[in-house]
Amino acid sequence: MTLPPLQALVCFATVARHMSMKAAAEELCITASAVSQQIARLEAWLNVRLFMRGPRFLALTAEGHIYLRAIQPAFNQISQATQRLMDNASQSKVTVSCTPGFAIQWLLPRLGAFEKLHPGVEVQINTTNRVVNLSNEGIDFAVRHGAGVYPGLQSHCLVNDHLLPVCSPALLAENRPASPRELLNYPLLHDEHRLDWRLWFDTQGIEDVDTDKGPVFIDSNGVIEAALAGRGVALVRRVLVAEALSSGRLICPLAITVASPIAYYLVYDESAVLQRMSRDFRDWLLATAASEEHRWPYP
Repeated sequence: MTLPPLQALVCFATVARHMSMKAAAEELCITASAVSQQIARLEAWLNVRLFMRGPRFLALTAEGHIYLRAIQPAFNQISQATQRLMDNASQSKVTVSCTPGFAIQWLLPRLGAFEKLHPGVEVQINTTNRVVNLSNEGIDFAVRHGAGVYPGLQSHCLVNDHLLPVCSPALLAENRPASPRELLNYPLLHDEHRLDWRLWFDTQGIEDVDTDKGPVFIDSNGVIEAALAGRGVALVRRVLVAEALSSGRLICPLAITVASPIAYYLVYDESAVLQRMSRDFRDWLLATAASEEHRWPYP
């Protein structure tokens, strides 16, 4: 491992942020002369000039700009990890980013159990369909729908349920489909990716049909709500509609499930669990998901 003098590195980053030796010296509680000496030491160690200097002029060289951009993420990570560790004793908030559909259909109905175990801990849910930057946006955890590969982050499979068709009982009041092909007599409800129905029909050996027809919704929440309203047949993970199936508000027109290549993953930077409450929340979330994985038999 090749590391430069760390005190000199801190001086460089601080001067570059302020573009002032004096301001950097005040922040670091040393003299401006000491700051200048540390910069000169770093430049000598690197054998690269980082700043252009004049009587009333200070600017980064091209190499200085590149070097600053390269090391800044490391300083940010150190700062965030340090703050999380210092907040360990007093932290009472955990932040989670997930889609509105996952929040409404899965997380919120179960969150009361965590709140009973940890009264006083606030779980703040940030609902969005975009991929958030955990470090830059101050988010502890994210639930992402994908293949589980997230470089630089910890990833745990949270929900990997089979897909099954569901609809309102009112939609089938007159006639129930007897085969997969007969589902095409009803509107197929899609999320914005339109991939699940193609997968489901392919597994049934039906490849000569257009599975793209039908209303498209931005996420699974819209698809489920449309199914409840009798607008068509949705293809969703059973765990997201377990309550609606149990109550009879949704039914399965055909008892055919299919495994999906993607799942919901809990994703976080390792420094997030320096906080005790964050560790408790992660452990509770994973244990809750694991306990429910095989709770309901597939139709």
